[in-house]
Amino acid sequence: MQRTVTASEELRERVQRSVEALRETNKNFESAYESYILQYGNDVISVNEPTDLAGTVDPIAIVLGRNCVVYYHDTRKMLTGSLGNLQLIPGIAYIIGRREPQDSKVVIWNPAEESETELEEYNPSASRIPSRVHGAIIVSNETRVNFTDLSSSAGTIIVGDSKKDGPFVRIYDPGSPKFPTIKVDRVNTSRRA
Repeated sequence: MQRTVTASEELRERVQRSVEALRETNKNFESAYESYILQYGNDVISVNEPTDLAGTVDPIAIVLGRNCVVYYHDTRKMLTGSLGNLQLIPGIAYIIGRREPQDSKVVIWNPAEESETELEEYNPSASRIPSRVHGAIIVSNETRVNFTDLSSSAGTIIVGDSKKDGPFVRIYDPGSPKFPTIKVDRVNTSRRA
């Protein structure tokens, strides 16, 4: 009897393959990866519940840590920042993070081309900066684009608008429900007629 692979298992396997490929081919990634697991442990990197970014209104803001924002444009399947952009190719699990030692830049690593693209600068004086191995984004097809936080130590906030479900905010918090590291203070406003 053949076992079927669930979507989350497939995502986990793709990310693991990308991490291993990057470790073999990209010295910046290998350095970031090694220093990250040395600090937090071998099992620190894990695939969390993905957020599907397909069918969203351009752009979607992805906040890595506390002050680093990159944008996803669904119409172009592109990730952009003030330093650069990357056209996402279906089937590749791209890894987002920062180099080690810190150079105040978030990069996206492409395992297929053995390359990295600088996307955005972050302020290193923030209380939470992007993790060295922070997240992954994968275009499966035109109707599925997954982003997942890889259990980063800084967390991720995604803010956007879905054509199907309307406005949304998704928070990947590295804390716990009792002790969150991302504090949320919602202020309800009233509209005057």
